[in-house]
Amino acid sequence: MEQALFKHVTSSPSPKLKQKPLAADQRLLILQKLQGKLEIRLLFEILCRELDKQIDICRLVWRLDKTTTLIRQGQASPHQKSFALRFSDTCLGTLQYSTLYPLDDDEISLLHTYHRLLAGPLFNAIEYRKVKNMALMDQLSGLCNRMCFEQDIHHAIAMSEKRSVELVLFICDLDNFKQINDNFGHLDGDKVIKAFSQALKHAIRNSDRCYRIGGDEFIILLQPASPRSEIKVAARISDYINQSPILSTLNIGFSYGTATFTQGDSMVSLIERADRKLYQHKRNK
Repeated sequence: MEQALFKHVTSSPSPKLKQKPLAADQRLLILQKLQGKLEIRLLFEILCRELDKQIDICRLVWRLDKTTTLIRQGQASPHQKSFALRFSDTCLGTLQYSTLYPLDDDEISLLHTYHRLLAGPLFNAIEYRKVKNMALMDQLSGLCNRMCFEQDIHHAIAMSEKRSVELVLFICDLDNFKQINDNFGHLDGDKVIKAFSQALKHAIRNSDRCYRIGGDEFIILLQPASPRSEIKVAARISDYINQSPILSTLNIGFSYGTATFTQGDSMVSLIERADRKLYQHKRNK
């Protein structure tokens, strides 16, 4: 997965000057700018502003685990240099620099200094992001939770209002889920929730998001959406259920309803319309 933090247009390279090591007061000033910042994007913005005073950087990429983040987007260059970032015994990924000329020993040494200053604040920001993500995650299903949905729906509505991006709210639940818990026990009920959550993940695109709202109730935000988006999603969910050993064996079914955003809609009005269609779907079975 590749993310872009911010863009930068590189100007013509300035003549190379011999780089001097950062003095103690310079290091302290940079550290003060970095300390206390818990947004990873902001930390890299500060780093780039400081680096611009010393080195011409065309492109900068940060890789951590399986995620590639484009910190600076600019002119491609054959001159690339990668640096491993560490804080104590913890790996913080790698930074790959692209420059219009090979970095010399002084510049490499300077970058190592900047990386040592960045390491502590970056470690704190990564840990903060992990805790924040856990707070927005439903632990049983592995989907986002209600709190996350309430944050995301407001952003999705704003996107539709300002940029006319089609939005469909897809709400669904399992048919007769209570009977599964009563007849087979809550452990099997948990297995059903996990398997159905996988069906939802399988059914959506990278631009969509799905949430477990509570119990066996789920919501998917389809954006951008087309008039047949919800039909395709429902078909994919059904196909996955038919191929799933646990869901097909227990004869799991689901009901769903949808609402397409129109100007003036709120989170409540979208959910109410989708809910009415869901219960209509249940009654018609």
